[in-house]
Amino acid sequence: MMWTSLAMNDIIDVRTNAQRLAININVEKIMVKQINKGNATGMAGEFFVMEQLYRRGIEPALTVGNAKAIDILVSTEHGLKEISVKAVRGGGKWGIGTEDYSKRNDLIFVCLHYKKFDNLKSSPIVYIIPGHDAEKLKKPWFSQFGIYFSNQENRALLEKYIDAWHFIDGYE
Repeated sequence: MMWTSLAMNDIIDVRTNAQRLAININVEKIMVKQINKGNATGMAGEFFVMEQLYRRGIEPALTVGNAKAIDILVSTEHGLKEISVKAVRGGGKWGIGTEDYSKRNDLIFVCLHYKKFDNLKSSPIVYIIPGHDAEKLKKPWFSQFGIYFSNQENRALLEKYIDAWHFIDGYE
């Protein structure tokens, strides 16, 4: 009986060491691989929004996966809100897909414009746009739609959405 216990422990130890070796090898590969800039911007944006919501007393839930439409869910006094985070560095537009958002009172786009993404002391400009307003702001972009901020006219239309967190929690 004693021999079986030792053998079983030895097997567990071998598996654990093999797993450690595999993890170390994977970490080295990850460190060598260059980070995809678009993915890094998007992930940084999602975590930035998560932080901001927590700091405002709202407990967010991050959804997982790379092909998801909704990034964050929050439950407020006014019901469940779905948040789609759109983050870009530089200028231009945020792609928002092809859906009709005119009746989406539960959807919020949090659009982030990182002017200096690589400067850790710099924060993005934050635009918080309810889904039904995004429907009015969207313009054609190839086979889908985008919300543009590339010129003064477009930025003027977005002015009221800068740091408009009240669209999520219902408070000014």
